[in-house]
Amino acid sequence: MTTTRPWLTFDEGIAAQSAGLTESVRQVREWLATGAAEPVKGKSLLFAGIGASYAAAATPVYFLRQAGVAAFRSACADVPDEGPSLADVYVGISQGGRSRETIQALLTVPRECRMAVVNNSDSPLASEAGTVLSVGDLLDSRMSSIGFTATVATLGLLAEWLTTGTTNAGWDDIGPLTEKVMADNDDVLRLFAAEIAERGTVDVVAAAPNLTSAEQGALLFREGPFVPSMAMDTRSYLHGPMDCAGPSTAHVLIGGAREGLLADQLSEKSVPILLVTDEEVEASATIIRIPQVSAVQRSVLEVALMQRLVQHTADAFGRNIEDRAFTRYDTKVDSVRQVIDGTL
Repeated sequence: MTTTRPWLTFDEGIAAQSAGLTESVRQVREWLATGAAEPVKGKSLLFAGIGASYAAAATPVYFLRQAGVAAFRSACADVPDEGPSLADVYVGISQGGRSRETIQALLTVPRECRMAVVNNSDSPLASEAGTVLSVGDLLDSRMSSIGFTATVATLGLLAEWLTTGTTNAGWDDIGPLTEKVMADNDDVLRLFAAEIAERGTVDVVAAAPNLTSAEQGALLFREGPFVPSMAMDTRSYLHGPMDCAGPSTAHVLIGGAREGLLADQLSEKSVPILLVTDEEVEASATIIRIPQVSAVQRSVLEVALMQRLVQHTADAFGRNIEDRAFTRYDTKVDSVRQVIDGTL
C-alpha cells in the first residue's frame, strides 16, 4: 500500500530545505551506523533512476568511481526485462518510490540484489527491495526541491560510507550553508534570470564531477518555467553542441578552470554566461563563487542555486511555476503488480 501525502509549493520546499537537509542527514547517518548498508559494501553498483533521480546519481557515481568502486548509472529504459545482471547490486532511486521504469529495472535481479533509495518509505519500490534507505519521508514539492537535494545528500553519505567507513563532517552544516549560499547570491541570480527570459533558451553545462547540478538544472528549467534547456558535460559540449550559441541562448556553466575557458569561447557570440565555481577563476562571465566543500556537498549547493535561478526565471516570464504542462498516464504506479502486468 502506498501512502498519499500533501505537497508543498516549490517556494515552500526551498524554504524548508535547510531544516529538511539537516534532518535527512541525521536520519541517514543513524541508518548507516546500524550497518544496514553492509551487504552493499565491496560490490559493483548500478544506480537506476529516471528523470531527477537519474540526475541525482551522476555526481555520487563519479565520486565512487574516483574511489575505485565499479559504479554505473542507468535511466532504466536501457535495462531489458530479460538479460544478464549488469552489477552485483541495483540501487533504485525514486523519491516517491512509484516510478514505473525504476521498479521494472530492479525486478530484473533477485530481491537480495535490490536496494531502494526513496523519500517515501511506504512505496512499491521500497516493498520490493532487499535493502531500503529512506531519505527521511520529507514533505516535498511536486517539482522536487528538498526531496531532490536530500536524495543527493543521501547518495553522497552512502558513497562516503561505502568507500571510507565514515561520513564527511561537512554534512553537519549543509542545510544552513545551502540557505546562506542562496541568500548571498540572490540578486545575481535574479538579474541573470532576466537574461534567460530575454533569450528564451538555456544550456546548462558542467564538468563531469558536477553533472548532477547541470542535469537537474536543465530539468527544472523545462518543468518549471517551461524554458527549453539542455544539460551536457563540458567535454561533450566542446565537440559541437556549443556551436548553436547565439541570440536565443543563455548559458550556465558549473565547474572550474576549463569551464572558465569555455565561457571565454562562448563570449565570442555575446551571449549571457553565468559561471558557478569554487575556484579562483577569471572568465568572461557573471561569476558566483561557492565555498570549497566535498564533491557531493558542492552539488547540493549548486542545485540550490539552480532552484533559485529557476524561480526567478519563472517570475521574469510571468509564469506560475506550479502549473502542469501535461497529465501523465504511465509514469507512476500504485503497486508492483501494475508493472508486472503492464496495467495502469
